[in-house]
Amino acid sequence: GRLVSVKREAFGGAAAPDAKRAPRLEPVLLAVLPDSNRVYREWVPLARMPRVLQQAIVASEDRRFRSHMGLDLKGNARAIAANVRAGGVRQGASTITQQLARGLWLGTQRTMTRKLAELGYAFGLELVLSKDEILEMYLNSVYFGRDDHGGIAGVAEASRRFFGVPVDSLSLDQAALLVGVIPAPNLYSPLRRPDNALRRRFSVLHDMLETSAIDSVAMNAAANAPLTLRPLPPPRERFPSFMSAVRQELGRQLPKGALEGWGLSVFTTCDLVWQQNAEVELARGLDAQEAWRGRGFGPLQGAFVLLDPPSGEVRAIVGGRDPGHGDFNRATQAVRQPGSAIKPIVYATALDPRRGGKHFTPGSTVPDLRREFATPEGPWQPRNDEGDYHETVTLSKALCKSLNLATANLVDQIGPANVARYVERFGLGKPEAVASIGLGTHEVTPLALVDAYTVFVNGGWRREPTTVRAIADSRGVELRRPERRPIAVLPEAVAALARGMLENVVTFGISYPLRANYGFTRPCGGKTGTTNDYHDAWFVGFTPDVAAGVWVGYDQPQSLSRPAAKVALPVWAGIMSRLLEGFPASEFPSRNDEVLVWVDPFTGLLARGDCPAPLRVPFLKTEAPTQMCARDHAADWEAIRAQALSDSLARAASDSLAAPVDSTESGKERGSI
Repeated sequence: GRLVSVKREAFGGAAAPDAKRAPRLEPVLLAVLPDSNRVYREWVPLARMPRVLQQAIVASEDRRFRSHMGLDLKGNARAIAANVRAGGVRQGASTITQQLARGLWLGTQRTMTRKLAELGYAFGLELVLSKDEILEMYLNSVYFGRDDHGGIAGVAEASRRFFGVPVDSLSLDQAALLVGVIPAPNLYSPLRRPDNALRRRFSVLHDMLETSAIDSVAMNAAANAPLTLRPLPPPRERFPSFMSAVRQELGRQLPKGALEGWGLSVFTTCDLVWQQNAEVELARGLDAQEAWRGRGFGPLQGAFVLLDPPSGEVRAIVGGRDPGHGDFNRATQAVRQPGSAIKPIVYATALDPRRGGKHFTPGSTVPDLRREFATPEGPWQPRNDEGDYHETVTLSKALCKSLNLATANLVDQIGPANVARYVERFGLGKPEAVASIGLGTHEVTPLALVDAYTVFVNGGWRREPTTVRAIADSRGVELRRPERRPIAVLPEAVAALARGMLENVVTFGISYPLRANYGFTRPCGGKTGTTNDYHDAWFVGFTPDVAAGVWVGYDQPQSLSRPAAKVALPVWAGIMSRLLEGFPASEFPSRNDEVLVWVDPFTGLLARGDCPAPLRVPFLKTEAPTQMCARDHAADWEAIRAQALSDSLARAASDSLAAPVDSTESGKERGSI
């Protein structure tokens, strides 16, 4: 079931294989997009349409097609005279060019004014298009009625939906039947009125005989052929979440109606295996979370996004636990507060020397004591959920343990306006510059948040995420789209420091269960996020090769009862373990100007042997600490023993399902303003 090797050999007398032509697999068809009226159409070049089909349409609909300039004067004069006598439109006598003009611009209303406009448009088409181009447009756009799956337009779609064959393979009798349907698709539908369709087939064959397109032998054989219908439905749309994202992206880039009506071929960035496995594993992870909590709260929902950091290409996207066509795509359309998942941007802002103001390193310290922050809405008092506060902590410690007070104090020192500016630079919209911005009060989509995290593994650069690799028109010519230039967000050295700090979050901090409990041991970094009253649970993480994020919550917000470390983290681990299974683990690249130093987490100085919880922190070599910590750690050891006793009592008092709340991340990070 998988490709194991590709061997290149010379062929056709060549001495060696053509190295310029890489071997390729045919793309897998994910969907055929109908228009807004659910009419399906496949655009094919005239060269793919059998000659008998072209002869049939000319013989039946417009015998002087090759010689007139869009108007059959003799036929039109006869029709106009009949219409004048009748006091309205009773006869058409429209040429193929007029019918095309009507379908493109004028609709089906039968009035004299429309008929005159039709003549003008037809003449204009003849001036700018060749006969073959007009015939190609007509045969690709003509309407063939509807079946149980939607409308049918164009000969290629009709060929498949009536006979189950590609248009190239149409026989004479099948081509004549298709042409016979055109004047009245409902009346002559072979699916609903086969007797009427057979009579129309004979009429078209007779027209072909009269114009010498076929002889009597061919006509009789085709007229006596049985009506062999093998209708096929439109291809089933695969991966509706991904296709929804494609539609949204191209809807912003292409003129209205172009995606469905221009006969385009869209080549996506989807990894088929990862997409399929992500859908399965997200649903499995949500089922496990629902089993813990029990049902009766409405369906638990989730979203997942996987990106290739260097290119910004979306490899997998899942917008719900059981995504279907037309469903709300939570990965691209749902905007929710990210909670602490926004904190890495705050700390990256502090580390960037271009920001101006006070200079920070990963070992710089900020207060972690309770205080009030003045806001236009009144005083705001955030808290650390564990109830522990510290006179100072390093930036690395504060991010590692997701300390709310330290983060709020850091925002206060560097300025909410600076943080808002960087949040926008990371591609997360334009947040309000409020005191609580560092605790995730600004709403984002999962896709945008994962894209923001690519900055940390992409050397400080970001690209707008895309689901589309290329778009080709009906002749295979690639369309030009807006250029996706890389966006400089952070200096490369700052991005590397922030990435190292996020690795520490997994190794030492809030996301440690990823390794200890859920078995994801590859090199990675990332951050959880829990919002007010446990309404939203996030984990966004990255390996050296990919960035991925998961959101878990309810469409109508209600409490998940547990923080993200117990909700989103296991779901992310389950998905990513499946997706990366069989891929060799790779390491993050090292930098010559960077060094890892064990420091005391409260002072940022070099850790002594009796330091109870040293952190291995990344520094630029020029900023690494050289002074030994002189802190008295007796109180620290006492606090650790007290916490261990508290945790032991909590575990003993809880049953196997009611896991204690992870005290390192507040369920009320947002606070109240």
